[in-house]
Amino acid sequence: MRYYFPWLSIIKEKLNFMLNQKNTNGIQPQIANSRYCYSVWLRHLSILNEHGLDTNPSTIAELGPGDSIGIGLMALLTGTKKYYALDVKRLTMLKQNVKLLDDLVDLLLNRKDIPNEKEFPRVHPRLKSYVFPSKIITEKRIMDNLDDEKISYIKNDLLHYENLNKELSFIEYYCPWYESSVISKESVDMIISQAVLEHVNDLSNTYESMYLWLKSGGVMSHQIDFKSHSTSDEWNGHWAYSDFEWKLISGKQTYSINREPLSTHIDLLNRKGFKILSIIPVKTYPSEKYIGSIHRNQLSKRFQKMQEEDFTTSGVHILSIKD
Repeated sequence: MRYYFPWLSIIKEKLNFMLNQKNTNGIQPQIANSRYCYSVWLRHLSILNEHGLDTNPSTIAELGPGDSIGIGLMALLTGTKKYYALDVKRLTMLKQNVKLLDDLVDLLLNRKDIPNEKEFPRVHPRLKSYVFPSKIITEKRIMDNLDDEKISYIKNDLLHYENLNKELSFIEYYCPWYESSVISKESVDMIISQAVLEHVNDLSNTYESMYLWLKSGGVMSHQIDFKSHSTSDEWNGHWAYSDFEWKLISGKQTYSINREPLSTHIDLLNRKGFKILSIIPVKTYPSEKYIGSIHRNQLSKRFQKMQEEDFTTSGVHILSIKD
């Protein structure tokens, strides 16, 4: 039996969604958790290490840093020489990240273990071990990158970014970015994103841009969330809405989800020329947030032929390289 969406609920959901949105016309205060940024970066590096890949990329690009550039700062503090941050809506000012930088330095100097699922139950990818990765972040690597001079340079970039020669700074922040030309071709060693690609409307252009940016053999590490983002009671209820119903719910919100499942990303990676090294699916959902799953017969016309793997995958980490 088809899943019929109650029209009164559509209007209610739409109004609630609009009222609960942050006012993003101005820049929001930097609210990032240093331990979250520390955890995310070290998780991605750990997975690179498991596959024998370079864990000390010289140049990285991050899609959708959001309310801070904490993941990029972690990269700079562990060896990266150039960090590109690309977003579609400015939610932070770089100078608001100075305190975050200091906190990250402390975590690294104290070789803190990677915060695990007990602290961040909804964060993926998960690791086999959360012990501080001393074989990746070696003593020499810490000493080479946490000296006072480098930290001072990074702080200067954060505090005076608008007046600096961007090409000579550690950081280049583009917001909004829509063209691949913002980064030179074949200049990036690693591209990373954390729960961002589900918000990208033009996935084809984005994957094509990332292919252009990466050097040959460059790596991409993406954690993608396929859940309904509170637009339904079920974690996958967003696939039950017709295109018209979904348009009413999502409207023109910048951070609406695109509803694309796992197979779309796999297909784009293959078509754009990437080699997929690892796919780590997530099959669970936060029970305190969602009541369960819809049935396959509730899928809207657009998703009725959805593969079972798509239907049951609530998130994924995909590791790939430019072939």
